[in-house]
Amino acid sequence: MKKGHMLKKIIGVCLFVLLLSEWSGMVLAAVDQYGYQQTNQDEERKKYIAKLLEDRQKVEMAILNTRSLIDKSRNRPYLPELYLRLAELHIEKSRIAFFVRKNQRDGESSSLDQFESNTLKNRALEIYQRILDDFPDFQDQDKVHFFMAHEFRELNKTDEMIAHYREIIRKYPNSSYVPESYLLLGDYFMGKGDVDMAKRHYEKVIDYPFSQAVVIARYKLAWCHINNADYKSAIHLFEDAVSQSENLKNIDIDTYRRVDVKQEALIDMAYCYTECYKDSTPEEALTYFQKYSWSRQVYVVVLEKLAYRYLLKKKWHHAALVYRQLSILQQDADKLLDYSKNIFECVQAMGKFDDVDQDMAIIVKALKKQKYAADVTDEVKAKNVKDYELYARDLATHLHQKARKDKSADDFRRAADAYKTYLEFFNESPVKQEMNVNYSEALFSSKDYLHAGKQYEKLALASEKDPKNRKENLYSSVISYYTAIKNKDNLDSYELAFARGGLKETGKSYAKEFPTSRYVEDVLFNVAWISYDAGNYDDAIKDFSEFVNKYPGGKPASAAVHLILDAYHLKEDHEGLIAYGRKVLADNRIRDSKLKQDVVQIVKATESKVVSNLTIAAMDDWEKGKSELLDLAEDSTTSGMGEQALNALIISAKDKDDLQALFTGGNTFIKKYPKSDKLESTMNAMIDSSLKINQYRMVASYLESFAEKFPKNKVAQDFLNQAGQIRKNLGQNELSNRNYIRILNTYSMNDGVADEVVFNMADNYIALNKDDGAISVMEGNLKKLSETGKVRAEAMIAGLYLKKGQEKNALKYRKMAYSDYSGKTAGKDPALDEAFAEMAFHAVQRNYNDYSALQLKGKIDNTVVARKAKLLEDLEKGYQSIMGYPSPVWVLSACYYAARINHEFARFLIESPLPELSADQKENYLKIIQQKADGYSKKGDQYLDTFVKQAKKLEICDSKVAGLVDLSSGKVTQKGRMQSFNGSEERVSVAQNSLKDEDTKILHEKLMKHSNDAGLLLSLSSAFINKGDYRLGLLIAQNALSGIKTGKSEVKADLYNNIGVAYLFMGQDELAKDAFKSSLENSGKNIGAQVNLAGLYSYYGHERRAYSIYDTLPGTKLIEETGQIIHPKAKELYMAQRGGKRK
Repeated sequence: MKKGHMLKKIIGVCLFVLLLSEWSGMVLAAVDQYGYQQTNQDEERKKYIAKLLEDRQKVEMAILNTRSLIDKSRNRPYLPELYLRLAELHIEKSRIAFFVRKNQRDGESSSLDQFESNTLKNRALEIYQRILDDFPDFQDQDKVHFFMAHEFRELNKTDEMIAHYREIIRKYPNSSYVPESYLLLGDYFMGKGDVDMAKRHYEKVIDYPFSQAVVIARYKLAWCHINNADYKSAIHLFEDAVSQSENLKNIDIDTYRRVDVKQEALIDMAYCYTECYKDSTPEEALTYFQKYSWSRQVYVVVLEKLAYRYLLKKKWHHAALVYRQLSILQQDADKLLDYSKNIFECVQAMGKFDDVDQDMAIIVKALKKQKYAADVTDEVKAKNVKDYELYARDLATHLHQKARKDKSADDFRRAADAYKTYLEFFNESPVKQEMNVNYSEALFSSKDYLHAGKQYEKLALASEKDPKNRKENLYSSVISYYTAIKNKDNLDSYELAFARGGLKETGKSYAKEFPTSRYVEDVLFNVAWISYDAGNYDDAIKDFSEFVNKYPGGKPASAAVHLILDAYHLKEDHEGLIAYGRKVLADNRIRDSKLKQDVVQIVKATESKVVSNLTIAAMDDWEKGKSELLDLAEDSTTSGMGEQALNALIISAKDKDDLQALFTGGNTFIKKYPKSDKLESTMNAMIDSSLKINQYRMVASYLESFAEKFPKNKVAQDFLNQAGQIRKNLGQNELSNRNYIRILNTYSMNDGVADEVVFNMADNYIALNKDDGAISVMEGNLKKLSETGKVRAEAMIAGLYLKKGQEKNALKYRKMAYSDYSGKTAGKDPALDEAFAEMAFHAVQRNYNDYSALQLKGKIDNTVVARKAKLLEDLEKGYQSIMGYPSPVWVLSACYYAARINHEFARFLIESPLPELSADQKENYLKIIQQKADGYSKKGDQYLDTFVKQAKKLEICDSKVAGLVDLSSGKVTQKGRMQSFNGSEERVSVAQNSLKDEDTKILHEKLMKHSNDAGLLLSLSSAFINKGDYRLGLLIAQNALSGIKTGKSEVKADLYNNIGVAYLFMGQDELAKDAFKSSLENSGKNIGAQVNLAGLYSYYGHERRAYSIYDTLPGTKLIEETGQIIHPKAKELYMAQRGGKRK
């Protein structure tokens, strides 16, 4: 019970203490409020004093109650708390006493004001000291020391204050008051000017990261660094203070409760920033402070500090830009005026006026806001308007002068904007007229011609009583409106109509008021031109005709005549044009010979057009119409009429898909009018049309003709190159090389073009059995080739010289090729690798015949045996090196001959004569010889086995190597090199005759409209292959494939089959094989590709591959009925496989 009763009593005391504490807080808040509240009214002051006296009574009552509680609570554990509360109540009473004294004396200060307050503070200190002395185990002794230090500081007893703060630091290292003690000691030393000592204390605070004092310490420490001119360290601390103050908005640290450390740090950053970042741009500074600012208001405050710092440091550009940014953010008129004044100072100091239009807007914005401010007198408003008008005027005129000096359209535009802003606000300016003139000039110079015209028109209206100025302003308005119309792309419909109306109005006024002016002729011309420009051709013809009649001589009259003729043309009034043209030619007052020549040409052209239109009208009856056009072209007495007729025929024939007429007309045009200005477009049409119908022989011919007619055209070289490639693909090697020779003799080439031209020429010469020509073109252009091209040429030249028996030259180029064939070139170009492998093979092979011919003659000759063995070793090493090249043909050739030389050496050993030996010795000798021979035979067989495996793996279908070894038995055949699958190639050239052939003609006509139709191209390719023009059929199929963007399809399969068949007829069996395989990849059921590929496999000994296809094929009836092309020999092999029986 006693424990329960005592517990209730303790709880009651604690509740009372808490209530008293809460009431005390209310008193503190009231005092704080009273401390900030100021009023001049006696009544309010009396109420305030009465409230203070009432609060003092409450505190005194609380003191009595607390003393009573203390008396009743001796030896209680909470007794120190009551003493602590008693001390705090004395502190409260001291503050109230101070404010009562002060306010009773009506604001006058006296030593008595402090006496009562200090006495109460000393009582509190005695109580604090009693707690320390009597209750050494009191858990809040650190708090007592801290409170005592605070009171000693208010009593200006700094030594005692320091002692208590240091006692806290020494005796209570884990106390939450330690960082605050360090902070307040730092403040003390800072106030004494001992920066180093202060810095040491502030740094100690940093060791307590969870204390609220840390943020303040960083802020204070930053100022220590500033005092030591260490701005870098200072600004970093300010940044930390700003960044880390977010969670410490309500700082509860003595003397800092009303300090916004975050804002103070941000503002002080402006001071440091100008010292730390001297080279930063003002834009970077704005971005920096925007990053750290948390509100618009704070951003404005810090920018004001920053701008002022820049101003003091005479960084005019930086200061001006920051003040301009402030002007955007600020709405206060006085502030804006200050900004404007400072901006003006900066601009004047810099002598740069690039942003005057903005600066003018800032001045006007400030004055407008002040205009309606109730707290500013009219006198001040008037004075500011007067003063800032001078600033504004100075800025605008300086920018205008700069624009004149630099002739800058942008500066003129800004000046015009500045003048506009100025004139809209300072409408009572003493220099308003001059500023209007300047505004007009700035508008014109900035190319704002429409508004310049309006402004000059206003000036003209205002100067009616001043003829000289009115004349100048009217003419300036005319010029402005005219120039605006000339640049009508910059005007909308309304603006264009306004400009036209303005020009007509001011022009007529000028001509009427100043008829003797030397500009009247030009003005009246421009007035007439308005109707033409607006599309009112009847009015234009009337006005210009009157103008020509009044001013028949001079350039304006010539221009007027041209415009009249053009107006007739635009009206499509050909008869009127011809009639007026003849009238001009008959007018002797018009003496401009050049004009009359032009009129003659225009009239003739119009007459030709009339005739042409009448002729083309007959297009309803095309057969008759095209005959008449051809007759007109033949019978015309003037070249113009003939040209027009043929041109119309070409255009109409193309539209009618009459290819015979199109190409007949085009060829006639090219022949008859080689200097026509339409020649290039006509030839382009012929090229385009022949490309559309895939008549590549005609394409090549037109490309060659174009390059001959226009050798300097940017596409001439490319056209010759294309023609050469087409001719080569068509087997027209001689014609192909003519084009390439023209390229070499006429144009410069880059690496890629040089490689293509030179090797195509070499291939053509080799195909024509003109090896000397191939050698010459490659030797002569070796330096023009690419890195890989050079090596390839060297290898080819070496091979050709070796073929000609010129060992010395072959060796020279072979060495060059070996030297240049390196990691940079090897394996990067299949053609290079092929050429290099061929060269290397022939270089080794040249010793093969010597090796084969070297034999023993009746007796053992060790010299011969050693020589043959050495040749065997060299040849085998050479063949093995060739086996490393990525060239199937030469790798297989090397395998074959490596086998031959080993078999030959085995035979050589076995058939060598016996030395003189006894019977037993001979028997042993023969055994040894046989063993060695068997080794060489085995090695030869291994090479043959490699040949067979590689040939089967690669499915080799190359006549150069396939006949060397029987792939079934692996034995060397006696056939040697075999013929290609087709045998010899028979070339047929259909050319332009296909336009007369009904089957191909229909396809050509359809392709004119649907040039990318893969189905049509397939049919055309098949038609040419069936007619024997395999090379053209191949090109068409390749072109069709290049235009198909989708994946697998039956059409693609048929096109690949056509390509394969064409290659078979051309003797290129490897390429044919690849094409048939591509066909089957697109459609495994393509019968034509299956039969052709099976036949090719069968012919080259790949029987297993052939029968794997034959076994899947349908009966012979379906084979016969398929629409896909099958090579006759492939069909023959298929029939033989089927036993000749048709199903």
